[in-house]
Amino acid sequence: MTGLGNPLEGVEFPREFEADVVVVGAGPNGLISAMYLAAAGLEVVVLERRYELGGGLATEEVLFPGHYVNTHASYHLMTDYMPPFLDFDLGNRGLRFHKPNMQVRGRVGGEDVLLCRALEDSRDSLARRSLKDADTFAEMAGRFRRVVDGVLAPATYLPPGAPLDLMEALDRDDVGRDMLHMSEQSAVEILSEYPLPDPVLATLLYSSCQWGIAPNESGMGFMVPLMVDRGLQKAFAYGGSHRVASSFARVLFEHGGLLLDSAEVDAIEMDGSRAAGVRLVDGRRIGARKAVLSSLDPQTTFLRFLPEEAVPKELRSQAESWTWDKWSLLSVFFATDGKPRLRDADANLSGDAFSNVLGFDGFDDVVDFLEGVEAGRIDKFAGHFTCESAFDPALSQIPGEHTCFFQMPAPYDFDWDGRADDVVAEVTALVDSQFEGFSDSVIQVVVENPRDIERRLPNMVRGSIKHGDYNPVQMGNMRPNTDCSSTRTPIDGLYVCGASTYPGGMVVGGPGYIAARAVCDDLDTPFPAPYTPNIQNYIDTYFPDGLPD
Repeated sequence: MTGLGNPLEGVEFPREFEADVVVVGAGPNGLISAMYLAAAGLEVVVLERRYELGGGLATEEVLFPGHYVNTHASYHLMTDYMPPFLDFDLGNRGLRFHKPNMQVRGRVGGEDVLLCRALEDSRDSLARRSLKDADTFAEMAGRFRRVVDGVLAPATYLPPGAPLDLMEALDRDDVGRDMLHMSEQSAVEILSEYPLPDPVLATLLYSSCQWGIAPNESGMGFMVPLMVDRGLQKAFAYGGSHRVASSFARVLFEHGGLLLDSAEVDAIEMDGSRAAGVRLVDGRRIGARKAVLSSLDPQTTFLRFLPEEAVPKELRSQAESWTWDKWSLLSVFFATDGKPRLRDADANLSGDAFSNVLGFDGFDDVVDFLEGVEAGRIDKFAGHFTCESAFDPALSQIPGEHTCFFQMPAPYDFDWDGRADDVVAEVTALVDSQFEGFSDSVIQVVVENPRDIERRLPNMVRGSIKHGDYNPVQMGNMRPNTDCSSTRTPIDGLYVCGASTYPGGMVVGGPGYIAARAVCDDLDTPFPAPYTPNIQNYIDTYFPDGLPD
């Protein structure tokens, strides 16, 4: 059992027992589903393979004592919209967020681009070179914010529905129509509409695509306003991203839920045609009187956990053809003596930026770099750098020392073992070229490459940090397929609630929230919170006659 104040800590469970709901996986979505269902009065058990709860919400001491890093989810994009942050008093459960104003600094082709949380500050930084550029950026930012606030953010927490229903609904107003228009475009096409300086466009393109969007892929343009707008509203959790998972777990425990760690699921067990519980690798069985929720990927859920005869043929075929992320992530973590100092900083643009984009020569260079990574190459080392402890001192508890990381899109199929020394040298040299004395300040380095991600979190197959690629045939009501995107599955009593389910990963919380609502609806159990005002406004605007079935 995990700690965190669980009233049954230390109790030895019998080899067999039952609950109303069994949730497989204590990542962010599994925890979100579980805490809502527990708050609705259901008996809930969460099963986690690892000793550590939270999945990608991990903060670990990977350098040496006193230095902590967020090994996966460092930035939180949807803190303004995620229902759990509004429905539960998480501040009294140890969770506090902070949004730095200086969000993204692009050092592109020898020029500095500074983009801020406050639009007026972004405008001021751009106006130093051109008032026209400042106005153009403001026009773009305003357009993106309207689409995010009016459509994309609230739709994250509602079942996707059929494309034709959605198109008809969004055609009701200009914001919805603009969202539909951008959805047909690529990131390159959308950003190229704006006559901004090349370094600005390069910074925006990297911000739009870094987590797995091919820059020239049509049909994925809706991600651009989301990633640009939210990328300038990133927040961090004081004390590390693990605090987010801990606060979710506290809500679960306070409503009588249980969490079993070191509890690896071997199979979902059936009672006739109904999912009736799970069997663990150690032989324990946990029955589910009402529902089983899997936060794992479709191949694990439908091909490994379930007997072949329980899965419809078409569903098996869809799971077999699931495509993993087109690229993964390389993270290089540093402990440094002193805080890195930016080289050649303009006095008017100085200060610590939350994310520093490094290593690119321009817009076309970003495109070439990402296309190379997608093809399995690393043509250059380029990405983003953050000194986390500059914003959250709790991450480095040794006076005068700091923790930093560099991250970049990276292919799984690369000679990570043979090139290990080269990777550290290249990344260190890149950061040193932009931060004065960085190489000399490094105390220790730890690398996590895509293969390490898969070893640490096996559900992230091939280092798939989103549990599956973002492409037009794996998004919307096709994520993971048309039968399961609402989180309900063709198998009675079984729901899916992970990052491979609509709307996807990146700790947006949508799959877990949608699944909890679906279970409550199916069990005629009142959901413990109304829709947030943002979600309700979306429903009233685009679905005044009610959401489609």
